[in-house]
Amino acid sequence: MFQGFPRETIPFFLELRFHNEKAFMDQNRERYIKEVREPFYEFILDLGQKMLLIDPDFEVRPHKCLSRINRDTRFTKDKSPYRDHLWLAFRRAGADKDGMPFYWFELSPENVSWGVGVWGENRNMMDKMRREMEARPLDYVNLLPCLSQADFVMGGQWWKKMKAPDSIPPDIRPLYVMRSLYFSKRETKMQWIYQKNLVNRVFKDFMAMAPVYRMLRGNAQE
Repeated sequence: MFQGFPRETIPFFLELRFHNEKAFMDQNRERYIKEVREPFYEFILDLGQKMLLIDPDFEVRPHKCLSRINRDTRFTKDKSPYRDHLWLAFRRAGADKDGMPFYWFELSPENVSWGVGVWGENRNMMDKMRREMEARPLDYVNLLPCLSQADFVMGGQWWKKMKAPDSIPPDIRPLYVMRSLYFSKRETKMQWIYQKNLVNRVFKDFMAMAPVYRMLRGNAQE
């Protein structure tokens, strides 16, 4: 059962940042397992059972949800072998990582964040969303209270030359022109990660954003 991240988690990330080499990890792998991976697994186990209320098809096995500490350095100039932060993702089992809706939680030495959205671009999904907004704009206006309740803000890239039709209500015109899309918690506090009620705190926000997730999922399934 998750009892909060231990105080050693962030110091481990910082040490790894400054000693990002295989020798350090080999010497400290047991620390990594105890101070980082096991707490993340406990967090995923507790939160994952709740996430099935949002989508019973979510993948909730910890080893499938948690990012790897090893970096893929094949296609980047940065050859650091390890990450100094980790994230977890709840997405439908078997779904592609790119372009499909998911919930995430990320922890780094500087910040903790969580939200819902799409990694990368999914042009078909966004085009379908625009058609749906034109056909049923009030359905999208009715999503705005979700953002207020969870205190989430919209992020992503937008089409600079695209303009929303006059029929689109002003409050959702910024959504209409998005190229990629995610919603994240506006403000978080690092002290929350040490509290066992972090699971309930995050799930409360995720549940509030369930209509947004279902909108994204529905548009991605065409």
